[in-house]
Amino acid sequence: MLVEVKVKVARIIDAKTRKRTETFIVPDCELFVNAEHAVMSSLTSDGNTVEDYQIQSLKLSQIKEIADQFSGEHNYIATLKDIFHEDDGTEKAMKYKVLLWADNLTQANANVEQMTREGYDMQIEGIKQVDYEYLAEPINSEEEAENE
Repeated sequence: MLVEVKVKVARIIDAKTRKRTETFIVPDCELFVNAEHAVMSSLTSDGNTVEDYQIQSLKLSQIKEIADQFSGEHNYIATLKDIFHEDDGTEKAMKYKVLLWADNLTQANANVEQMTREGYDMQIEGIKQVDYEYLAEPINSEEEAENE
C-alpha cells in the first residue's frame, strides 16, 4: 500500500528560511505511523537543511503503481483509463495512476506508451509533472526500536 504524506517544511536555502508544502510517497506501509516515521527520519537525516516541519495529512495514495524501471530528473503521474463493459451492456471506465520518472514530458509520454504496449491494455488519459519525493526504502519503526 502506498501512503501519501503532505508536510509543511521550513528549509534553509541561501541563508533564508523558505516554507513550502512537500509531498512524500511511502511504499509498503501497513500503518500510517510507519509512513509518518519514514518521512520524519528522511527530513531529519542526511544533513538536510530542515529548520522545522509539520505533518499536514496522511492518506492512501491514488497511485496504484510505481514504474521504477524508468529514470529521469522529474517525476510524473500518468493516468491510464481502462474501458470495459458490464454484463448489462453499459460501458464503465476505471482510472489507474502510475508514478514514473523522466527528463521531460515527451520522454514521460514515451515511457507510458511503452508501458501500455507491454501489457497494459489501457488508454492514456493524461500525464502531469508532480513534485513528489518517493521514499523507496521506508524505515520500519519496529526494526529500528529493536536495534536501539
